[in-house]
Amino acid sequence: MASATTTVAGQQIAVYDPNIKADPVAKNTLGSTPAEIRASFITLLVASMQNQDPLSPTDSKDMTAQLAQIQSLESTEQMNIKLDSLVKVLSDSQGYGLVSAIGRYAKIESGNMSLGDAGAAASVVADTAYSAVEVTMTDSGGKVVAMNSFSNVVAGDMDFTWGGLDSNGAQMPNGLYGISAVGVATNGTRVPLKVNPLLTVDGVLNDAGTWKVKLGDGKNYSQSALKGIY
Repeated sequence: MASATTTVAGQQIAVYDPNIKADPVAKNTLGSTPAEIRASFITLLVASMQNQDPLSPTDSKDMTAQLAQIQSLESTEQMNIKLDSLVKVLSDSQGYGLVSAIGRYAKIESGNMSLGDAGAAASVVADTAYSAVEVTMTDSGGKVVAMNSFSNVVAGDMDFTWGGLDSNGAQMPNGLYGISAVGVATNGTRVPLKVNPLLTVDGVLNDAGTWKVKLGDGKNYSQSALKGIY
């Protein structure tokens, strides 16, 4: 059954009439944001007080509680906006920090390493002790250009440097070289090992909100994949 209404501030407001039952189906016309709901609530509150039942006035405690809830929603929305802004600022600062790494070296698990004027460096990860560890460098065509062998290697990271000399003692040109390592057990078993070489940091980019670095092997890596910047 329809209820009696009056127009207040451009909105239809129910007028108290003890002979008319309220419509059981309510529609939300207050707004979609806490600020809109708060403004509509105040307008409705004033209209309700003007049209309330004189013999049974609205409890002020209820009205105060409803207004407090709306203010809480509005505060939460403002907090979310500020948090979103903070996340963006932190993300941007992360990108600016990575820009300073351009031209330096990043350590990452890879099958390639960068040879520069100061040579090349890598860490070989020995999962256990080995009687020997062999490290092999190859050119872009996969040809072996140098090989180094280390005896009695303990478990852990074994730092390795290469000055760029090939097997004949000739200096190789700067650039990208392949690197691999094998651990040789006491019984002769050969085990491929992980290698964390240094690659040049050539650029920084934002990939769908995630900051990444472009390394000397031409690939893009997330910051979490980097094991260090040198």
